Amino acid sequence: MLPDASADLKALSEADSVAVDPHKWLYVPFEAGCSLVRNRQALFDAFNYRPVYYKFHDAEEQVTNFYEYGPQNSRGFRALKVWLTLRHAGREGYVKMIGDDIRLSQELFKSLSNFPDLQRFTQGLSITTFRYAPVDLKRGDKLVEEYLNKLNTELLTRLQASRKVYPSNAVIGGAFVIRVCITNFRTTLEDVLALPALALTLGKEADAELRAKELQQK
Repeated sequence: MLPDASADLKALSEADSVAVDPHKWLYVPFEAGCSLVRNRQALFDAFNYRPVYYKFHDAEEQVTNFYEYGPQNSRGFRALKVWLTLRHAGREGYVKMIGDDIRLSQELFKSLSNFPDLQRFTQGLSITTFRYAPVDLKRGDKLVEEYLNKLNTELLTRLQASRKVYPSNAVIGGAFVIRVCITNFRTTLEDVLALPALALTLGKEADAELRAKELQQK
């Protein structure tokens, strides 16, 4: 939907099936999963099951029985909340909300360059990754890298416990990093720009407690 989307994403059009979580970037209440398939018959062939005690078919009326297209028989009406959200937001709404999330992630990535102790890693779609890595430590040294992984593991715990932000984590090239995925249309630029300072403050506190014990022991 976005004109500046990566050309790599166009490869999705070649897939036979695509798994989607509407409760993530379609802003639908948790939980809702969706599979988009090119060949509807393939689902039917995989999951169709008609024991003698199933009386859900009428020879004179063609109906869709969703249990024949997936692993569940009885299920809640999850599709309702997906449909309602799509109807409410519409294409324009999604273009704006998704575009805003991406721009906020980009702004976060830019702002991290103002903090030498925060090392930027990646920025893609609405995800930015970074870690706290004090400049007085020799990045790349094996023992230092092991320590930085422990330090950022502790930092993540403290960030989540702060009740101000709730990032997750990723491991990139062996480095444990803080992963910020923006998928809430209520997130503001002010929210995003507050994160680096908070990460720096909590990172320094964790470093002061951990460094002597972790590095001197080795």
